[in-house]
Amino acid sequence: MKRFVAFLLCLLILPAALADGAPTLAGEVLSGMMERAGVADVQAWLDHADVGDEWTVIALRQSGTEYDFSAYRQRLEEYLAGTVVRSVSTRLKYAFALLAVGGDGELIARLAEESVGQQGVMSWIFGLHLMNNGIPGDRPGAVDALLSLQLEDGGWAVSGPVSDVDVTAMALQALAPDYGRDDRVTAAVDKGLLLLESRQREDGGFASYGVGNPESAAQVLIALASLGVDGLQDERFLKKGNTLLDGMLLYRLPDGSFSHTLGGGSNPNAATQVFFALAAYQRLMEGKQSIYLLDPGQEPAMKTSLDGKTVASLVIAGMAALACVLLLILKKRSGKNFLAVLVMAAVLVGLVWSLDFQSADRYYSGQAITKENAVGAVTLSIRCDVLEKKPDHVPQDGLILPETSFPIAPGDTVYTILTEAAQVHRIHLETNGGAGMRYVVGISNLYEFDFGDLSGWIFRVNGQEADQGCEQYALQDGDKIEWLYTCEMGNDLN
Repeated sequence: MKRFVAFLLCLLILPAALADGAPTLAGEVLSGMMERAGVADVQAWLDHADVGDEWTVIALRQSGTEYDFSAYRQRLEEYLAGTVVRSVSTRLKYAFALLAVGGDGELIARLAEESVGQQGVMSWIFGLHLMNNGIPGDRPGAVDALLSLQLEDGGWAVSGPVSDVDVTAMALQALAPDYGRDDRVTAAVDKGLLLLESRQREDGGFASYGVGNPESAAQVLIALASLGVDGLQDERFLKKGNTLLDGMLLYRLPDGSFSHTLGGGSNPNAATQVFFALAAYQRLMEGKQSIYLLDPGQEPAMKTSLDGKTVASLVIAGMAALACVLLLILKKRSGKNFLAVLVMAAVLVGLVWSLDFQSADRYYSGQAITKENAVGAVTLSIRCDVLEKKPDHVPQDGLILPETSFPIAPGDTVYTILTEAAQVHRIHLETNGGAGMRYVVGISNLYEFDFGDLSGWIFRVNGQEADQGCEQYALQDGDKIEWLYTCEMGNDLN
């Protein structure tokens, strides 16, 4: 029943104007998201949306349907207030999401000011999305910078001389508002379109770094919609009768979700990008502007929901008021008594707002974990030996955790064991993303992007890189897990 209700709701968002099987696909994708969250409607899903759900939130915001985004907005602002986000492009993505849902304007402007252009091509792309929506900045300079990064083959890449489909598509999305208005941009975009056209496979899809996936086709569909091009009808993007939608459908699983690679397991990020692409295409069909150009007046009033620190402050204020009443009843009406109460209340409120309450995920117990329902054991190691010059805070041999055995229970994932290892061995761990979409940002205070745009943490199981997230990879008895720091997206690892 929940899937049926969700499907009908999604059809209100993405009606039958979508070409071919897109309405059914969009319904299934959104329905699956809500079902996994255990909710029956879109608003309930939004009330549970968390950091990591940005693209779905933005797509719903741009759907033309009124929703209340206040719960998500509050969680994201609290997260940014208490977390150092090292990735510049991630900071800009959060800033754009906040802009979409009516977040703190000063915070958005600050994130943009300290991030635009600070970490390569992606920081120019996301920075342009913000400036295209009125956030202050040197917009002409950002356009010039992005144009200067176009490669000889006509596209863009994070690094190297060969263009990447995803990065090229995202560059076109950012440049789209100037297409047809600025001759330099128009020429650059046309070259980028030629590259994308040449890279499309006969099945209608695309590959990134040599691996076919639905996300690349989704990004191309978004780029074309942003430029006013019908990506499901334009002959340039029809290969042997197959469209971009056909290319994405290759990765659809029986439950309606999507895998990242053929034969892989369910991948929430793949489903999210497909849904975002369908939302962008729907806007094109409705004659609306790019999904990245935010419609005005979509943000409803913020809910009157209070966080824990606010509640604690109100309780302290109430107790102070009660103490003052008692002083009056007891006829102890000296001004010093009332002042003492007020000072004590102010001190307590100050302590509440200055303390950083850690979540369970970051509580490192140092105690061994036992599982009564254990079905076997796996091993886990954590290494950063690829680094020639290692930071002082990691072992100089690069071995953060030697191969160590952990019991597993039914349903345990790579993420489960990593968090348990962090707790037991007191290893710093930081992750991003909402439930089902978490990815590792930092281990032992060694973060992604610390050693370049392609650096970060990846994991292997039994010597093979996984095609699904660490929170989706279910473990079996005897599995060998390795978390490895890489400077070149795994290409520098043996």
